[in-house]
Amino acid sequence: MEAVKAVELYKGVVLPPGSYPGTKTRTRISSMDGGVVWTPTRYRIELKAGQLANMGAATQINLSSEEIDVTAFVRQGQLRFRPRLTQGSVPRWHGGPRR
Repeated sequence: MEAVKAVELYKGVVLPPGSYPGTKTRTRISSMDGGVVWTPTRYRIELKAGQLANMGAATQINLSSEEIDVTAFVRQGQLRFRPRLTQGSVPRWHGGPRR
């Protein structure tokens, strides 16, 4: 997940510009008639307690990290989801090696 500029996640908690680990999920639901339906895509970001505290959040004593639903911010263009590539992988939009 990438924040190009500061984003207020919730009152008083501001995510500074930068890259953060995030996930993109949607669920496949099979119906009795054999059809398939997909749930809307959801985006989440995971922040460690220290990161949250530095952003202005009041953290709980035993909190190690928090997963925050940032779907609305992605849809508004305030955050960008960037799939993480593993070594040797080629992004889908890439046409493969040039010859």
